[in-house]
Amino acid sequence: MVEATDPEKVQLCSRLRHRTVGDEGVLVHLQNGRVLVVNEVANYCVQALDRQPMTVAELADLVAREFAVEAAQARVDVTAFLEQMRAEQAIESVADANDVRS
Repeated sequence: MVEATDPEKVQLCSRLRHRTVGDEGVLVHLQNGRVLVVNEVANYCVQALDRQPMTVAELADLVAREFAVEAAQARVDVTAFLEQMRAEQAIESVADANDVRS
């Protein structure tokens, strides 16, 4: 489970591809064939995670600044989003990724 205070860094799964279409993001999981459509804020999170692995706190801080929302609300929302992404096998912890790639 991804928690708001968790120091674990997560990144996009290497089998995930994404594109921005208008204000939304379209994510395609190459392994399971699932297609996800995400809103502007979620797409911002996907783009940030594509640049580098981040903790929930780091990603929430970026979201709070970019979208001018309270830090506490950003953490709640980012935590929920990352839980959904983990359930879709669209993100992985950096340690998990290193184990798979070794």
